[in-house]
Amino acid sequence: MKNNTSNSRTHKGFTLIELLVVIAIIAILASILFPVFARARENARRASCMSNVKQLSLAVLMYLQDYDDTYPTVLVRTPNLTSDQYPGGKWTNGNTLYWPQTLYPYHKSLQVFFCPSGIMVGQYPSSGNYGANSLIFNDDQTNPASTTVVRMASVVAPASTYMLMDSGTYRIYVSDAADPRGNYSYTPGIGKVMGKECSDTRNSVTIPDVSCEDFKSGRHFGGVNVGFADGHVKWLKTEVVHNQAIRSDYGAWNPSYDGS
Repeated sequence: MKNNTSNSRTHKGFTLIELLVVIAIIAILASILFPVFARARENARRASCMSNVKQLSLAVLMYLQDYDDTYPTVLVRTPNLTSDQYPGGKWTNGNTLYWPQTLYPYHKSLQVFFCPSGIMVGQYPSSGNYGANSLIFNDDQTNPASTTVVRMASVVAPASTYMLMDSGTYRIYVSDAADPRGNYSYTPGIGKVMGKECSDTRNSVTIPDVSCEDFKSGRHFGGVNVGFADGHVKWLKTEVVHNQAIRSDYGAWNPSYDGS
């Protein structure tokens, strides 16, 4: 008797055209999804950075309560400290405490020293992370008796006054945001705002290679996280920060600025 059930099966593979179509579809989906994933990652980093700036800003407010409503200085000379007494370890200068280290008793975290999109993550917090407005945090405390510190009462409009922000270095002058010249003293993204390159001999601009992208494109979608003197934090476009710096009265950089 003849067996009608055939043990042989015909297997049909993909044709070359079908494979190319599938590859093309995958490529199109990847081109659509990868930027979305990258933006989502940067959104997460921006949120983490904002949390850091918030913690540092609140630490400043607690510091004010303990030190007669005076803001910390940007640097404190500490030649008598031993190696294990520096919060976060010694930074670029062995006998100096930078303002985030001064605030360490109030936030008790080394992680807040570092912007997750900064250029020195896990290395030196003094560069490529956060900077203090030099009009609020004075320069030095080599001789505390003669140092002029800024008092909270002199900040006319705390909710409108810049205090801390994403920065090329630990201290940022108004001039760094208005017309940066070199080194790490700049606002992230200012290169694109002003149409400046990292190396421009005509304008005396010399930005280190490691921070060139930070200088030109910025960290968080062309903007920076800013901690205001009242403790709140907000993301601002670098262009906004720059425009305030080039005002005749320095705008939101100036503690005497009334918010108008």
